[in-house]
Amino acid sequence: MSPERTLWEIRNEKNKAGVRWLIITAVAGYLLTLWANGEAPAKNTAHLFNTNYIFSTLGFALCANTTITWLVLRATKKEKISGIFKYLTMAVDFLMVTLVLLPTGGSESMLYPLYYVVIVSNALRYGMKVALVGIVTMNAFYVAMLGVQYYPQVEIPGYQQEALKIAGFWVVGIYTGYLARRFEILRGEVERYQKLLAQALQKNA
Repeated sequence: MSPERTLWEIRNEKNKAGVRWLIITAVAGYLLTLWANGEAPAKNTAHLFNTNYIFSTLGFALCANTTITWLVLRATKKEKISGIFKYLTMAVDFLMVTLVLLPTGGSESMLYPLYYVVIVSNALRYGMKVALVGIVTMNAFYVAMLGVQYYPQVEIPGYQQEALKIAGFWVVGIYTGYLARRFEILRGEVERYQKLLAQALQKNA
């Protein structure tokens, strides 16, 4: 990885950590308000909306992002970051979203769009490869969430709708990855023309 690419990825991860703090704060406020009022946001997963689960989930989110923030700061000082770091932080984001969705209705939760926020933000930053890995990871977490949500039922009610949601993950992820790839190509062409223009100006000077 080139030094420029390394610094670029460090900046991306630093921005992601900042956005993650904002989302954690907003979601924590929402969950704690419901908890304080004794209101379960959904009947189908009301058994998960309890003190132990809520505070364990929020504690995990705080610890995870604190660790990520510390690693990013260390990477900034060393100007070096692992190539798999972006994949790990993306997987942690999907896990945190899944843990939050379970007690708030699972697949019917109003926080469901957070899945799309994670996949789109990563795909736009890193392109098609990360988008594809993200889609597969997100699908795995989503299927696991459905299993927990409807356990011990064998069949999932409205499975056609869930299949459409999974297909939607693929469409959004691949299209976003394609847009990011096109942007990279266009940026490369602009940089090439800038270099040619600078060389031409130097020769004429």
